[in-house]
Amino acid sequence: MFSYDSFGIKLLNSQFWLDAHRKVPFSFVSHGHSDHIRNHEKILATKPTIRFHAMRGKYGEAVALDYGQVYEYEDMRIRLYPAGHILGSAMIWIERDGQSLLYTGDFKLRQSHTSEQIEIPHADILIMESTYGDPSYTTDNSISNIVEELDSTLKQCLQDGSAPIILAYVLGKAQEAMKILGDLGYAVRVHPVAWKFAQVYAEFGLSFPNCAPWRGGSLARGEILIFPPHLTRSRDFHSIRNKKTIFLSGWANGRNITNYQSDYAIPLSDHADFGELLEFVRKVNPKKVFTTHGFDDFPQHIRSIGYDAELLKPATQYSLF
Repeated sequence: MFSYDSFGIKLLNSQFWLDAHRKVPFSFVSHGHSDHIRNHEKILATKPTIRFHAMRGKYGEAVALDYGQVYEYEDMRIRLYPAGHILGSAMIWIERDGQSLLYTGDFKLRQSHTSEQIEIPHADILIMESTYGDPSYTTDNSISNIVEELDSTLKQCLQDGSAPIILAYVLGKAQEAMKILGDLGYAVRVHPVAWKFAQVYAEFGLSFPNCAPWRGGSLARGEILIFPPHLTRSRDFHSIRNKKTIFLSGWANGRNITNYQSDYAIPLSDHADFGELLEFVRKVNPKKVFTTHGFDDFPQHIRSIGYDAELLKPATQYSLF
């Protein structure tokens, strides 16, 4: 059915790839994060992902698919399903010779404020990302409890006279924070890079009340700044006085927050945690599972719940049909 090498996952006897790591003739692109963007000759993706791709890379031609729309290519029937990761993120379902494959890319089961709710189809073969495929990365709190934790942390910072800075990745997490905090009534200022991506969200119907681009300089009393973690060594960041930083990430579970140079870490994640990964496998109910982008021993946990699973390894060909 597929092969896996340094270029990524390729359907056998086809020029169609799944989130190819290097430039190829034709690739599915699961979402708009930079580690999934390459200058392919042709891409297949949702409309929001195509917009993000154009902002971060190049492509020769794009096939835009709505969720659930059937696309026939060569001897395959293809559908995209919402992945719940960021706006426009998608899983791809491929039927060939009477059997089916589901490739997830990054995904999340929990409710999101800014991305489409995940839909989970059955498939015979599952290739799944497993970023948090270790029991230590289990979030017991509901999304409402996580939002309450963020809200109370911000209120405490403001009460202390601090300037709260939310450290959030510029695409996905930043817009999620914008939506949550803006709806709570906070005066939110947004780094220009994150603001640029938020405009694409607006094109697809997402509104961000009480949010405005940050023009640099100090924050006014009561304002909150959303800032990219990778720019915390910049002059602009260090010019902000009396700041308190809050890092938003699923890595907040089981990790020392000093690794992120932050005062607080809150597990607001755009990936499925350990328990959700196993729940996802049960819902897909596949005959075979391959795991990627996570802990090497995660397949053992999948086998413990009764499924045939292994780590996807390079330079291997899987002919399962």
